[in-house]
Amino acid sequence: MDGRATRWAAHNDAQRERIITAAIALYDEGNTAPSLQEIGERAGLARSVLYRQFEDRRDLELAVERYVLDDLLARLEASLVLDGAIRQVLRRVASTYIEWAATHPRLHQLSDLDSASDGPLSQAMERIATRIGGVMILAFRVTGAEISEADVAATDPLIHGLIGAVFAAVRRWLHLGAKVPDVEHMTDQIVESAWAVIDARLRAYGVEVDPDLPLALGDLDLTGLDLLGA
Repeated sequence: MDGRATRWAAHNDAQRERIITAAIALYDEGNTAPSLQEIGERAGLARSVLYRQFEDRRDLELAVERYVLDDLLARLEASLVLDGAIRQVLRRVASTYIEWAATHPRLHQLSDLDSASDGPLSQAMERIATRIGGVMILAFRVTGAEISEADVAATDPLIHGLIGAVFAAVRRWLHLGAKVPDVEHMTDQIVESAWAVIDARLRAYGVEVDPDLPLALGDLDLTGLDLLGA
């Protein structure tokens, strides 16, 4: 690609991002169905430019959804580290998600547009579930549980189910106004529910863990550890 083509590609990318961020701003302000003209005006671009960047309205909606989910996933993945006690890890991740959802309820509602099994929401949930599954296997091994290949494989549907349940609970909470319980107590409920699932699996492996004691990471050999492909 020569210099002119590179500049043109950069110009297109910049226009595309202006359109997406303009649509996100309108959604976040409460306009759940902005017209292309409204989006173009917010972006400072003619409607014809929108049609050059996106095939149709649905193509733009999917791009917005991907942009929003990528931002949320980056926040979640940054919070998802084995640092401190198990309950602290769970609270760090849960509060990151719930506080974001409470601050941007209309952006969270964008996921309702996604009914495709391979859509942005499904891809995002697959990505975070894989990451959380890997961290959970790590946590199990830190606590001394003997994890077989079958156990690792069984963790995948378990985590996908857990992530789906948390997402559905938060979506319902937002739908009801996100007032009762408040953010702090909603986070408490999600953390305690997630810990109940983890605790049940640990007990099945014959391990009892105090969720408020720091994890002994120094006892774990991480060399060559495959975290479910994470």
